[in-house]
Amino acid sequence: MKLLFVSSGRQGAISPTIRNQGNSLLRAGVEVDFYVISGRGWKSYVKSIKPLRKQIKTGNYDVIHAHYSWSAYLASIASIGLQVPMIASLMGNDILDHWWYPLLARTVAAIKPWKAVIVKSKEMRNRVGIKRAFVIPNGVNMDVFIEKEKESCQQHLGWDSGKKHVLFPATPTEARKNWPLAESAVNKLNTSGEYKIELHGMVGVKNDETPIWYNAADAVVLPSYYEGSPNAVKEALACNTPIVTTDMGDCRERLEGADGCYVANTYETDEFAELLSRALRHNGKTNGRERLIADGIADYQIAERLVSIYKNIKK
Repeated sequence: MKLLFVSSGRQGAISPTIRNQGNSLLRAGVEVDFYVISGRGWKSYVKSIKPLRKQIKTGNYDVIHAHYSWSAYLASIASIGLQVPMIASLMGNDILDHWWYPLLARTVAAIKPWKAVIVKSKEMRNRVGIKRAFVIPNGVNMDVFIEKEKESCQQHLGWDSGKKHVLFPATPTEARKNWPLAESAVNKLNTSGEYKIELHGMVGVKNDETPIWYNAADAVVLPSYYEGSPNAVKEALACNTPIVTTDMGDCRERLEGADGCYVANTYETDEFAELLSRALRHNGKTNGRERLIADGIADYQIAERLVSIYKNIKK
């Protein structure tokens, strides 16, 4: 079986999420080519129509799998009249950022029927309004995201072992990730006198370095306003690191039954600080890896589900 992955990418680079999924399918015996839309804005998509159509015509693909809604719209246009079944993966903010995004996705799916639609959480399926959509989160590479010894990871990063370290696994300036709530919760705990906590944003960290950051942290926090199925939460789980999130995306489902992991019901500082204190008092590793495998979220498990869908739409 031969697939074409279509996605956007900064400066023509394939995102780690898309690359990881492609690699998991390669390990499952599926051939995968990548088409990356380079540049930003609608002009980049328009310029990509002709070269993408040429690649589809000459590539002899069994399935086109487009990631993110705008890439799916592009692939829908580029493949008009070509007999190649198409799957659209809607990833999160491409549906949740604006009220009209779900309406656009439903409209395009009706005009150019996608053989399958994949979303990352039940919340996304409800929002987009495509009842037949499969809920399939991105998988986690369990060979990359593994438990490591905390002290050695802290030494590698130059973190003070006399403090507690809380990791915010995103850029602090990204508004929807809600850095202010993480910061206010940490400040509240620090002023209580019980803790000396340092809060770290994850900026410019290479993909192969992220497991070190997760393992160096005493807790990971992600107080986002909305997400699809945040990869950072699943990666931290794979490293068995305590986590505190707000109730968004599939976090409640992912963290249920994981020791030292908590989901806030509100965006109030007091509640988030209390849950963070519990996570820090856990003072050890969680059973996150066990939970991920039980939920079928390891990358090889997700690859099996995708291959099954590819085979079914070819029938």
